[in-house]
Amino acid sequence: MIGTQGPADPGLFPEPATPAGGGGPGGAAGSAAGFRRMPEEVRALGRSWDTLVGQVPGLTPELERDFRFGQTVFPFAGGFRIGGSLKGGSSTMWRPATEGDCRAYTAWKEREGVPGSVDDLVAFENLAGLLADSRVDFWNQGHQSGSRRPAEYVPGRGWIYRMVLDILNCLPAEHLGRPQFSALQLGGWGPASAKASAYENGRVFIYDFALGGARRTLIGLFLHEMGHAHEAALSPEAVEEISARHTPISERGALLGLEFLLDAESRKVYQQFLVSEFIAETYVAYTAAGPTLRELVASTAGEAGKAWREVYDIYRRSFGGIEYD
Repeated sequence: MIGTQGPADPGLFPEPATPAGGGGPGGAAGSAAGFRRMPEEVRALGRSWDTLVGQVPGLTPELERDFRFGQTVFPFAGGFRIGGSLKGGSSTMWRPATEGDCRAYTAWKEREGVPGSVDDLVAFENLAGLLADSRVDFWNQGHQSGSRRPAEYVPGRGWIYRMVLDILNCLPAEHLGRPQFSALQLGGWGPASAKASAYENGRVFIYDFALGGARRTLIGLFLHEMGHAHEAALSPEAVEEISARHTPISERGALLGLEFLLDAESRKVYQQFLVSEFIAETYVAYTAAGPTLRELVASTAGEAGKAWREVYDIYRRSFGGIEYD
């Protein structure tokens, strides 16, 4: 398990030199300390999620929320229906829609949606190879109640394979080759209590729900579940240290909310009372929004600021000294 022993300098945030990107298991720089850079679309989580209402004809705030939450619109029986999967895909719900809703959905998906017709066999093979080398089982489609088959290439999912591969390549190799991340499932569903993604007993689940929604949501959910795997890998002492520091941070409203699936304030509430969710959300922020997180840490005063600096240092050490710009 990852502990927190060793020299600390939680107040130091050096300017990044030339960042090391992906390119191999755990990134081009292996486990060496220094700055790395996630793909630009991942780094976008550090910025606000601007609305497309007023830019996409027919798009309303209600429709935008539905589309970002994985709902789709399609022709049905001479009309149109809007809806999609609930609880990850074990059930669906649909309601009447209009042709204008369908046009708005099509235009929105071009701007923000996960592409459904991109082929990239090379990305799939490289992803499968990386996971196999890290002793991580790879399930491409599966269900909680059925047998899960080893991954087979699914046409149209090329963007997903490439993005997941690029993210994993930017993480420390140690975050892949450990029992707390033993399986990745893309598609289907898993634990019934979760609605979009889940982590359970070393397994990361990304449901059909997330594969058909916004690209930003898929990225955020994947890193969030990897954050739960990271929590499981931390030593009990490290979790206790983070828990103790979570108290002044949450009491003073100094949490960081990144927008994916839900708005920023909702994501703050999500982690305010649950240390487990704070740990997972901070993992997202540390990897995808390093500059935003460091700015918050540096600008937070008093006890909450001290707590944030110590939390950041725990993460930096648990990443082997790797930071993200």
